[in-house]
Amino acid sequence: MKKVLLIMIAMTAAVTAFAQFPKGLSVGAGYGSGNKTFKSDGFDDQTIKTGGFYFGATYNLAIGESGLGVAPGLYLHFDKGDASDYLAPGAKLDLKETSLSVPVFVNYAIPVADILKVTPFVGPSLMYNFTAKLVAEDDEVNMYKDDPANGFESTYKHVNLFVGGGVALDIADIVRVSVGYDYGLLNRSSADGSKILDSRLHLGVAYLF
Repeated sequence: MKKVLLIMIAMTAAVTAFAQFPKGLSVGAGYGSGNKTFKSDGFDDQTIKTGGFYFGATYNLAIGESGLGVAPGLYLHFDKGDASDYLAPGAKLDLKETSLSVPVFVNYAIPVADILKVTPFVGPSLMYNFTAKLVAEDDEVNMYKDDPANGFESTYKHVNLFVGGGVALDIADIVRVSVGYDYGLLNRSSADGSKILDSRLHLGVAYLF
């Protein structure tokens, strides 16, 4: 009985050690696909599909020995969308944005094989939009700057707060592949009777240090 108990204790210790989420830094990049939905009183909703790349880093802080962790990060995003159908039918018009996001995800590592962990994560992401431009073939409009000469008044907000989650696959505690979805909680428009809502799907690859 004592021998069986010792074996069980040893196995439990081994599984617990393996289940710990990798501590420390991860650096990676990925692709994001998003929807920017425009809502105006008296009009049908319109959606601009966006896509682009992001890169940055996350630092995971392990909580105890259970595999639970909290991972704040910092990421730079470059996104582009075709706004022609909504804002300029019959012409070529692109929406280009550059943003910085700060996610804080709670995660939990679940060992499923000798070299593989499945890690679900959930949490908020604060995003600040540095630049937003509507770009035509021979002109561009800064969405954060009024242009009285062309009758343009800026009503676009810089800040958004996302909430979302996803799942990551950690391979040999070296490479992480992740997929997630975030939904924007804040209205990006300051115009009366108007809303701009964001959502995004993202796929990333990171190196674990």
